[in-house]
Amino acid sequence: MSRPTPAPGDNRWRPVAAALADPRRLRLYARAVLAADDGAPLDPADLAADEAKSLAVLQQAGLLQVDGNRTKPAPSVFRDLLAAGVRPPESSARRFLVRGRIEAFPRKRADRLELLQLIAGEVFEHAVPPEPGLQPVLTEKDLTQRLAAYTSDPAAIRRYLIDEGIVARDPAGTQYWLTRPRPAEGMEFA
Repeated sequence: MSRPTPAPGDNRWRPVAAALADPRRLRLYARAVLAADDGAPLDPADLAADEAKSLAVLQQAGLLQVDGNRTKPAPSVFRDLLAAGVRPPESSARRFLVRGRIEAFPRKRADRLELLQLIAGEVFEHAVPPEPGLQPVLTEKDLTQRLAAYTSDPAAIRRYLIDEGIVARDPAGTQYWLTRPRPAEGMEFA
């Protein structure tokens, strides 16, 4: 069964994420969910003024429904977003890859570094260290072949990795290794 493809720029997830991004609204949403589970839904009349404003935002986003003196969660909002295939935009360095390959190198240095860290980590992920406890080492040929999976110009990416200090090489240029451990997905080095 195929999922519907969201229209370009489909931002139906935004109001939901924005509503839950505020800690006060998130707490109110959690209270409403737990109260409904306990069989004693929140009464909007019992809410303070700031909570009433938060309730209005949660209603607008489709997260809560108010029926008289009962507030209950509306789980259909999540089901509808999932059914539509709507996802928030990718925020990791993978956002720079198109079908797993680099089509354009990011202009901002921070973005380039993030992308280079991702690629270097994946390229060296299954490399075998020369001895237990040592960094994995790749030959120039192996490194170039692995980088070719990401770009049509692996030599340029190899140079970028070295110039940025992410990968080091021996003086002869025959062996390459990571200079730092790979950061977690979506994280950068400080």
